[in-house]
Amino acid sequence: MKYLFFTLAGLVMTCFANAQEQEDLSLSQAIQIGLENNFDIQIEELNIEVAANNNNWGAAGRWPTISFSLAQNNNFRDVDNPASFLQGLTISNDITPSINVNWILFDGFSVSIRRDQLQKLENLTRGNAIVVIENAVQGIINQYYIVQLEQERLDVLASTFNLSKDRYEYIKLKGELGSAVTFDILQQKNLFLTDSTKLVNQEITFVNARRTLNLLMGKDVTLTYNLTDNLEVEPLNFELEELYDRMIASNSNLQNQYLNLEIARLDTRLAKTELYPQLSFTAGAGYTWQRQDISNAEFAFPDPDREEVVNARTLSYAAGFTLNYLLFDGGRVRQTIENAYTQERISQVQIDQQKITLRNNLLATFDLYNVRKKLLSISEENVETAQLNLDLAEERFRNGTINSFNYRDLQVSYLTTALTNIQAKYNLIESETELLRLTGGILSEYETIN
Repeated sequence: MKYLFFTLAGLVMTCFANAQEQEDLSLSQAIQIGLENNFDIQIEELNIEVAANNNNWGAAGRWPTISFSLAQNNNFRDVDNPASFLQGLTISNDITPSINVNWILFDGFSVSIRRDQLQKLENLTRGNAIVVIENAVQGIINQYYIVQLEQERLDVLASTFNLSKDRYEYIKLKGELGSAVTFDILQQKNLFLTDSTKLVNQEITFVNARRTLNLLMGKDVTLTYNLTDNLEVEPLNFELEELYDRMIASNSNLQNQYLNLEIARLDTRLAKTELYPQLSFTAGAGYTWQRQDISNAEFAFPDPDREEVVNARTLSYAAGFTLNYLLFDGGRVRQTIENAYTQERISQVQIDQQKITLRNNLLATFDLYNVRKKLLSISEENVETAQLNLDLAEERFRNGTINSFNYRDLQVSYLTTALTNIQAKYNLIESETELLRLTGGILSEYETIN
């Protein structure tokens, strides 16, 4: 039993000592660390780089394609034909470099449409990144206060543990003096062990909560900080219609749905470009150098002045225009256009659905916030009453006015009330954070972006 005393006392003292030795960490600092190190945010930043890299006129098809090629051929021809002018072996070698240009001059304005698409896709990627950042910031805020919640629970349980320890030592002393029976001693021992178990379990809960915060910040999970922003909240009076207007104007998920609708409209315009003719320009130039070895060949009419090795050069170039117009394709283009129109309507329906869903979420969160404000006010008054009752019961228990059962009931009541008050504080903070996220104000509220 003495070992248990020292172990638990050491656990509590170590926890409090570490809180003073650790580096301070405010909520704003935790958010900034998360923005720099959170893995999901890093992935989205790389996705933005890809989308920005794809957003250029070259990818849209404005510029011509220019290609260069180089060919080298070797031909061996051995003729054994009495009717042929030339008999025997001839060897030919040639090198042919060439350059070709292809340029689509007109394609139903598809180049401009594709460039608009690439810009919208980049904007959508940035919009998706904003959603990820908002979720990450919300997660860090909630987890920061969860750590504080578990810390305060640990403090309450440590206080209860100390009271149980003091009472157990007190009842043991009375037993040694003969003024307490064995039943009372065993009762206090059981209560002390129960509080000890709760304290040990809460310690690991607190440690795990702290590790989760480090994970969300992208830091080593073994790091420890002294969180400086307390679990305190000032209840606010929100106006529902004002929140709704802010949500419609700034909610990131809804803004992304609008971008999806714009992209769908561009898809329809792009599908219509196949109804237009296509005008393209092509040009090319080539140069051929050829070497022919006829030293091993025989001619029907020998010529002593004929050279045995002949070199030849040829320069060729061409340019022209091509006009293509689709006359009939079995309705494929019309089908593609109709499907694009349908996709537009789907995107519009998704926007309407998103608005209704967001309004429902806003109403539920708004009502929950107001309920939690009332619960917090009740719990604060309740915890003051429970603390006063416990203080009075402590003296009455020592005077023998009440027995251990009555005192334990009051102690449990205080513990329950204190934990309820702590949870009420966190619940209100959580609802406020959710309202900020729904209305698109969570980043500006905590000044996380420039």
